[in-house]
Amino acid sequence: MQFAQDNARRLNIDGYVKRLPTGTIHIEAEGEERDLEEFIGLCRERNDWREENNRDVNISDRLIGYPKFYIRKQG
Repeated sequence: MQFAQDNARRLNIDGYVKRLPTGTIHIEAEGEERDLEEFIGLCRERNDWREENNRDVNISDRLIGYPKFYIRKQG
């Protein structure tokens, strides 16, 4: 999950990443469209996430206004 945080911060993306009890990686991210596309591509290519995450991407135009990108604890 450090991978997601490092790349989100590099791309000026705000939000969070967490591992769900099922093992699925859940990410909420906000940023410029081009940066988000790059971030999504990087996350999809992440080899050690492939088996535990079906890599579905749900996109919404609802903004939360996250102040930064962080790793969120389970729960």
